[in-house]
Amino acid sequence: MREWGRRVGGGVMLALLGAWGCGGPSLDEGVDAACAGLLPGDLVITEYLNDPEGTDTGQEYVELHNPTRARVDLNGLTLYAARSDGSQERAHVFTQAVPLAPGSYLVLGDVREGALPAHVDHAYGEALGALGNSGGLLGVRCGERVVDEVHLTAPAKSGVARAYDGRLVPDSAGNDDPARWCDGTTGVGDAGTFRGSPGTANAPCDSAGPPVTPAADAGVVETCVPVGAQAARPVARPRPGELVITEVMANPRGDDTLGEWVEVMATVPVDLNGVTVGSDSAGTRVEGARCISLSAGEHGVLARRTEAVLNGGLPQPVATFGVDLRNAGGVVMVRAGDVLIDAAVYGPAEEGVASQVSALLADASRNDSQEAWCRATDTYGTRGNLGTPGRANRACTGGGGSDGGVPDGGVMADAGVPDAGAGDAGTSTPGCIDRSTGRARTPRVPDAGSLVLTEFMADPVAVADATGEWVEVLALADVDLNGVSLSSGSGSSTVLASTLCLSLRAGSRAVIARSADVSANGGLPVVLGTFSFNLANSAGSHMLRLSVDGRLLDAVTWTAAAVPGVASQLDPSRSDPARNDLAGSFCPAPTGARYGLGDRGTPGVENRPCAL
Repeated sequence: MREWGRRVGGGVMLALLGAWGCGGPSLDEGVDAACAGLLPGDLVITEYLNDPEGTDTGQEYVELHNPTRARVDLNGLTLYAARSDGSQERAHVFTQAVPLAPGSYLVLGDVREGALPAHVDHAYGEALGALGNSGGLLGVRCGERVVDEVHLTAPAKSGVARAYDGRLVPDSAGNDDPARWCDGTTGVGDAGTFRGSPGTANAPCDSAGPPVTPAADAGVVETCVPVGAQAARPVARPRPGELVITEVMANPRGDDTLGEWVEVMATVPVDLNGVTVGSDSAGTRVEGARCISLSAGEHGVLARRTEAVLNGGLPQPVATFGVDLRNAGGVVMVRAGDVLIDAAVYGPAEEGVASQVSALLADASRNDSQEAWCRATDTYGTRGNLGTPGRANRACTGGGGSDGGVPDGGVMADAGVPDAGAGDAGTSTPGCIDRSTGRARTPRVPDAGSLVLTEFMADPVAVADATGEWVEVLALADVDLNGVSLSSGSGSSTVLASTLCLSLRAGSRAVIARSADVSANGGLPVVLGTFSFNLANSAGSHMLRLSVDGRLLDAVTWTAAAVPGVASQLDPSRSDPARNDLAGSFCPAPTGARYGLGDRGTPGVENRPCAL
């Protein structure tokens, strides 16, 4: 077995409120005593072979990694596999010592008879049956406490293992993202009978070599390279409802073939690679090796030309299209392959005026209603055109405009929503669009005691502070972060804002970071919001505050210098706005708690108990 190399930060340990110590872990109910000391993340699934060539029986394997600096024993643990919904679970319980050294790998194999192959360390026999070739769950738990769990995905062809990206430190939160997995590259076994790296560190996903031609029935997975990264990942194509047409400029001042544009809004993070934009009779496919990505709530402009001097001063388009938008009226469609993602009908176009969907009705069902659309009133660019390309629309008033929509999939939605804002057409509304229902609603404003500051990274090492700093917030009630202000003791602040509701369920955590780009922020999980000020690294009097409408929700203070590459975390037993003020409530993230590119912390997941 080969150990995972890692950096170890030095320096004096950071102190919050004068002390770092707090209570150790307690024995949870429903946890086997033999493995009770293992916490979520102490073992990480890093590789699996779920679709061997020929029969699956006897050839599948699962690789575990110990990311901690202490020996781990699998005695008492359960290795399990199930369908994606958790049904039809099959499991193997370890009833004897199976040690795993710090930083090492262990391969568990479906070996039912005879000697173990050279790449397998321990057999689980027929206990798991056959792993799902294209989906399912695979995990390790102690009693009812899940140590790690991943979703199975399909390789490009049989006989190829799926491996977690070798550029990243193996992490039980990071491996939840299918985009961080790729097919194995190294031939293993007799005459290279399968491709993978069982028992050793994985190769970076960007070194996968030449493309593999998949089997005819295996399906083709399109990939793209995120901006600022070198490794390719699968394209996140939008599904119906995940990309919404929100504005159309069919008759700009000047040459239509230069100045026409269409605006779309993403309701979840998506890539536009492979999406076709056009009319009911023609379209242009968006191409590019780089990922053309939109984050949740972000608007993107697709235009006839990218040059601002030609297109009338548009913000930078994300892509171009070559289909004429008829001035007499027509239809705009967005497709992913043969799937219609969204469509909008527009009537006779007024010169120099875009048609836009009301901010309250910007989803793929309600933009089908004629009442959802109205003429733009804000000026953009250099030619006096009216529209809001690349930014949120205003709330339409009155009966809408002359433009309408076309039902997607034949379904017409109710366009009526409660009035959440002022009647002035130029005034934005405080409402937000619910991510689950797609309907506008009033945000759930947090009360004092409903949000807790639980962790922050002031001095990342893997990436620059300007892109890698982050703050974690725990919700103790169902709330939205729209309108919540995060501020520092120096007076710098950022108010979180989005067209979509920045929702948190009770008990869940949000990461607020300097950058939402995973290729720039050090490999953070999904970022719910961003802030623009610096977190202090040096010793002194420092503070972080959460507030809304001038009301303080929570605050933490500290005085010592930050430890490079180590987050400051709240002991989980003190997760409320009162006890997180007590001396010793915060401590450095433990050595085994690493994320993304290797910095220490648990962004977006439960903190580890602080050691005495």
